[in-house]
Amino acid sequence: MKRIILMLLCCLSLTLLWAQEGVRFETLTFKEALQKAKEENRWIFLDAYISWCGPCKVMAEQVFTLAKAGVFFNSRFVNVKYDMEKGEGPELAKKLGIGAYPTFVLIRPDGVVHDKLVGGMDVDGIIQRVEHSMKQTETVGTLAVRYEQGERDKDFLLKYLRALSDASEVRRLREVAGILSGQLTDIEKIDSTCWILFDNNDLAPFHSENYRFLLAHRKQFSQQVGQEKVDRRLGMLYTGVLSSIVWGRDTKTTFADVQEIGKVIRTLKTDDKKRLLAYVSLANAYKEKNTSELLKISKKAFPVFSDADVMMMVMPVSVYFRTQEDKAALREFIPVGRTVVPNLKIQENVNYVTYYFDELEKQM
Repeated sequence: MKRIILMLLCCLSLTLLWAQEGVRFETLTFKEALQKAKEENRWIFLDAYISWCGPCKVMAEQVFTLAKAGVFFNSRFVNVKYDMEKGEGPELAKKLGIGAYPTFVLIRPDGVVHDKLVGGMDVDGIIQRVEHSMKQTETVGTLAVRYEQGERDKDFLLKYLRALSDASEVRRLREVAGILSGQLTDIEKIDSTCWILFDNNDLAPFHSENYRFLLAHRKQFSQQVGQEKVDRRLGMLYTGVLSSIVWGRDTKTTFADVQEIGKVIRTLKTDDKKRLLAYVSLANAYKEKNTSELLKISKKAFPVFSDADVMMMVMPVSVYFRTQEDKAALREFIPVGRTVVPNLKIQENVNYVTYYFDELEKQM
């Protein structure tokens, strides 16, 4: 009797232990994972991550460790994770079309990719998205099969394009967009159903044919999708371009291009027009290597910048001053850089910016 009770207690303890553990990621090669999924008739849940990705770390340390995640995933999936920069990761990233991190790939027992879910989320969010995806018949994976079988009608291509955009499959996204664009007249391109061709940085980057088309038909697009949406799209595009200039990454955009961007921004009906114009002024000063002007503009702009501007403009301007031989300019800039802190709402940004300028000050 005592032995039976002891066995029951052991079983209960194990049950409680399993109920409290997070997601069990198995150490398997991708080939082994496919084989196991086939033999056990289970789906594969694949976490595609890279070591320096912040959201990837949050998912690994704060979401997949939760008992709720373990209860859901362990009973349904063969769970595996791969660093896309190590081992078989690079080959897998190419094979699966991984374009952003983290990406969570759902693979059916027969080895066919069903769907890809991109981005970090909380435990309820990831469970809901996975459950929803598994019930769908039209996902990026199922649409890929139809595409590879030769389906090319406009409605299908649009549907596939949206799925590819959500999955961040850039190479295939551009391929499909090119095929679709070749089937469309200018009037059809302006229709609201085709807005994705222009509301996507991978399909309509600055200098691209789609960007020029959007700018040339701005009024017609505004009638189709609304001026607010068009102006917001242009504002976001210009934010990225101007930030890249000051980071030193964009050497293609000319001084004349920046002037043209400024002209367009002045016509936008958006709440952050002043912020965007500050970006234009900072980009102009950077391209001219005018340190005194960059400092002057920073004094006006930084006190009204917010969290969104930390990595987009505050840090690249800071890097510029840090790398100048004139240390007097850096000494004068440091207190200017600190003026952004009172407007920051995200504590991580407050800590980062404060620490950054503290360290710069120590080096003076």
